[in-house]
Amino acid sequence: MPRLGAHLSAAGGSWRAVEAAAVVGCESVQLFLRPPTRWAAPAVTAAEPARFRAAAAAAGLGGVCFAHAPYLLNPASEDRVLRERSVAVLVEELRRGGALGLSGVVLHPGSAGEGDRDEAEARCRAAIAEAVGRAGADAAPLLLEGTAGAGGQLGRGPAELARLVEAAGRGRVGVCLDTAHLWGAGYDLLHGGWERVLGELAEHWGISAPHLLHGNDTTVELGSRRDRHAPPGDGRLGERFYRTLLADGRCAGTPIVLEIPPGQGNALIRRALARLRRWERKKP
Repeated sequence: MPRLGAHLSAAGGSWRAVEAAAVVGCESVQLFLRPPTRWAAPAVTAAEPARFRAAAAAAGLGGVCFAHAPYLLNPASEDRVLRERSVAVLVEELRRGGALGLSGVVLHPGSAGEGDRDEAEARCRAAIAEAVGRAGADAAPLLLEGTAGAGGQLGRGPAELARLVEAAGRGRVGVCLDTAHLWGAGYDLLHGGWERVLGELAEHWGISAPHLLHGNDTTVELGSRRDRHAPPGDGRLGERFYRTLLADGRCAGTPIVLEIPPGQGNALIRRALARLRRWERKKP
């Protein structure tokens, strides 16, 4: 069965997210290593990696902890300064993720804006290769996340994501997909779109399922290219899609992380996880 979890706050130290995950009942967890809309990272103590790893082990979350890179990064940008800054921060994130023992650092691949998409893809591909190379062999894997496509965003699905990775770098770069983004990008997950997604993964990545799945519902229209998250069952995907997803044996080993407002004391996450587990026990 998929390892169900959520993105949780790491305020006060990265291990806080893991401790909160254990309390909520998560089987996987995602966190920010720095504020998502800031370039600067908080100071890292020498004791942090050991403390994080110990907390993950105690919570049974070894191998299913992930970080999300800041939203400011745009490795596809025409602006050389922004692109170089994005690479530098990504290198930091990958190295820190490696020290913590994370299974991946998730990155939005950036946007072409109003510029040429082919040129933007080439810039992104070169920037990703540079960041992964500079991060070193001990860094966490990089997971490219598919986007809904707003504002010239790159990576609208597995096939487009594959164009952003050089063949030589495939061993250290994986795929994160978001069900809300897929819907916004035009994948009709209620009528054959999920099979289309898995078919693209097999063809372009040689894998049967994504390395990480953001299992968000959404209230936007199919193909709107808008990115809006909702708790499972509170959007257009609904119970039927999630029951099908949770019963899909190809995704049995895939961590599924929710990115929704947590609520007071993470109450909304508890409720969403309970709903998914209830659906998981039903046949699709």
